[in-house]
Amino acid sequence: MASAGKPQPTRPRRYDIALRLVVALPLGYALSALGGVCLAFWLPLSRADNAMAGILLGLILWPVIFMASFAVARIGRLLALLIPVTCLLSALALLGGWRP
Repeated sequence: MASAGKPQPTRPRRYDIALRLVVALPLGYALSALGGVCLAFWLPLSRADNAMAGILLGLILWPVIFMASFAVARIGRLLALLIPVTCLLSALALLGGWRP
């Protein structure tokens, strides 16, 4: 239903939600996992403490990214943020000595 001053979406709402899920699930998981790996390699603590900090960061980061994927207005902005950050974290993880 249209109302005055409210722009009409270019695609149906269900496709927008499905597209956001397709972006949020794999990219959110990849970003949280790589963030945990980077933290585990780059913190100057013991090996066990680094691993625990990386796990905890991943557990906090994935729901935040998932919720943020539904909070942004346009899916292009979300992709413009998540893809470069994921590439940066993967490069940092590889520089830290991570071998997939």
